[in-house]
Amino acid sequence: MHLLVLSRGEAGGPSDKRISECKKAAQVLGADSITIEDLKDRMITTDYQTIELIQAKVDALQPDRIYTHSSHDNHQDHRNAALATMTLYRHVDDIFLYESPACHLSLLHEFLSHYEFLPIKLEALKLHETQNDKYYVRTEAIAGLAQYRAFQAGMLATHNHSKS
Repeated sequence: MHLLVLSRGEAGGPSDKRISECKKAAQVLGADSITIEDLKDRMITTDYQTIELIQAKVDALQPDRIYTHSSHDNHQDHRNAALATMTLYRHVDDIFLYESPACHLSLLHEFLSHYEFLPIKLEALKLHETQNDKYYVRTEAIAGLAQYRAFQAGMLATHNHSKS
């Protein structure tokens, strides 16, 4: 697995700390490698530069599957990264969008939850110490949302709570 990070996160804390957090989280996620690009934090667009950057990585790695943010994410960088990535459908069969508490939900079927990987995801998120005060990185909210989506998708065992 390879991770592509489009910015150094300088608007959300010291970029050296943000890069260190990304690398630690990549290890927790089991990534083989990580690329951290230099697009300006909070200014990522869906223009040619962003698409070409992602396309170059896809051409180099030839992935079978891509995971990216939701196009319904309220954070402009996340949303634009998703929109730029989705232009690559002609080159990659499977592009999955994931949600965070920063998403406004309009299409439930768009979201893919690998609920069994939630503990690893939460562990990786906790390593982003400079971002832990942001509501969309709060691990208890992410865990709750994932559990709710798993329930909606029928992935959680149902229990009979009837009174005898």
